[in-house]
Amino acid sequence: MAISNNNAIFVADTTTHGDVAIEYFTVTVKDSSANDVDIDGNTHANGIVDRILQAISTRGTIKHYNVTTTNGVMTVAVERSDSWANTGTGTPASPQTAAAANMQVYLRALGTVKSRASSTSTSEDSSIDVGGTTVAVVANI
Repeated sequence: MAISNNNAIFVADTTTHGDVAIEYFTVTVKDSSANDVDIDGNTHANGIVDRILQAISTRGTIKHYNVTTTNGVMTVAVERSDSWANTGTGTPASPQTAAAANMQVYLRALGTVKSRASSTSTSEDSSIDVGGTTVAVVANI
């Protein structure tokens, strides 16, 4: 699955999309030494951003995402409250912190991720350590 950021948007004034609850997360891609990973130039198909989004989408539908700068930060809107939580107690106004913790554990467990280094790559010619990635809930947007 290739996810393009050509039309990436971040809806900062809503927590529903067509009456479907959405939870927002700030994902900071870091290596195992806690150094930020420059993901800004890796938004092409099968790049590291694509791989991270594919991992997140294993438990929820990604509605929006935004890659901000070269410091590894991306904001992700995931459809349905509690898609990453253990329980069904979170709401968009009061997100489930377990959701961020669960997503963080999952992304860190990816370890070193094979991806394409550039949009012209024809194979997975890059290995990027994401073992220190952090995830936080963006509350009350």
